[in-house]
Amino acid sequence: MELITLKDEISSQENMEQWLSQLGHPDNPISNKGVLVHLEPHFVSCDFEKREACIAFEALPWELNPGGSLHGGIIITCFDVSFGLTCHYYAKQHMITTVNLTTTFLKPVLLGDMVQYRVKITNLGRTLISMVAEGWVNRNGKDILVGTATATFMKLDKIFDQPI
Repeated sequence: MELITLKDEISSQENMEQWLSQLGHPDNPISNKGVLVHLEPHFVSCDFEKREACIAFEALPWELNPGGSLHGGIIITCFDVSFGLTCHYYAKQHMITTVNLTTTFLKPVLLGDMVQYRVKITNLGRTLISMVAEGWVNRNGKDILVGTATATFMKLDKIFDQPI
């Protein structure tokens, strides 16, 4: 499998799907090290024109708090990663950083829940990118909103040394 790299001149629904579909590939420099190796993100869907992406994470045993639900810090991290991956696609080769991230917890996430983090870019500026997201689980055929978040990321002047 040849990895899709980010280039300013290539931006389309197909390219975005291909790039996000590479999550978890062992040769992908975005998700083959650090926290993403442990969180195991799964690409669900995206809409290039609407600037939306959906990335899912399963609640794993090591992520639980003593009460048996997903640790709040893991939920925040999954929101941050989902925001970051969506933002990174539109920032192309530029490095990005989280400026702020606000999370609201609505319902507990349980072991084995597959949480879908649905991200939408609300403002795509030259430097700042603002986003909103919702975290959803499906239990017994019913969709349950477990959390919401807003974030602002900054596109930095520095570009990556090699295509990713």
